[in-house]
Amino acid sequence: MGNKILPRLLTFFVVFPILIALMFLDFWGHFPLAFLTIGASIVGAIEMAVLLRSKEMQTNIYLPVVFGMAFPLLAYTENLGLIQSRHTMAIASLVIMFVFIRQIFVNTEAAFQAILGKVAGNLLTLIYPGFFLYFLIKLFNFPQASVLLLIFAFATFGNDALAWLVGNIFGKHSRKPFLVSPNKSLAGFIGGISGTLIALLASFWLWPGLLGHNLFMVLGLAFVLALTTIVGDLFESSLKRSAGVKDSGTLIPGRGGILDSIDSLLFSAPVFYIFLMYGRF
Repeated sequence: MGNKILPRLLTFFVVFPILIALMFLDFWGHFPLAFLTIGASIVGAIEMAVLLRSKEMQTNIYLPVVFGMAFPLLAYTENLGLIQSRHTMAIASLVIMFVFIRQIFVNTEAAFQAILGKVAGNLLTLIYPGFFLYFLIKLFNFPQASVLLLIFAFATFGNDALAWLVGNIFGKHSRKPFLVSPNKSLAGFIGGISGTLIALLASFWLWPGLLGHNLFMVLGLAFVLALTTIVGDLFESSLKRSAGVKDSGTLIPGRGGILDSIDSLLFSAPVFYIFLMYGRF
């Protein structure tokens, strides 16, 4: 564990301030952050494809690039007013049809035997992480988006940071509730939930009305976001465990790959988006 602490801290103190700065560069619909998000989605899709290849479910090189950018790019063009949401569904349907239709052109018996695995792998690469990052980019379109993004970042990464800190301090003798990630302890989960709760309560006080005026709704959001942050982490752990690898990649020191770094926010982004749309009272 010790050899990972320094790279992890350096990554946090270098990368996180840069991300915060990008949140407040709001020209062209937060173009710098949108560009970074689309790039992260492409790299994440490539990492997903590499995991799938260990199960012989994905062999193409170019499709993860296309699939990775599809949903985030559609979200950004929606934000700019270039297309409408109904167009997004139509385009997504065409992409999914492409995944299905291309299978009829295989010409060997071995290729026919691999169709189910390839279709499943292609669809998973399309959805994870790109579909979930669609909702992250949709957050850019809300009034005071920069502050909302800051709140979301502290709610999710605060969960991750406190879970890691509390888990390392108190987790050695704590119950390990999930076989899929045996290093994660109950103490760490409690720390993570506390991190999200602290972040949202502080935001409720610092920016009155931005998350609505109902404290109980914000507490409910904190609880759900904490759970989705944890579940997002555990789901990615299950994918890595199935593939027999420890990290999704080696791009980020102390963290692993892109998927290792964004897994916590993927399931939380749709929840936060839905809350902002329908839950602020």
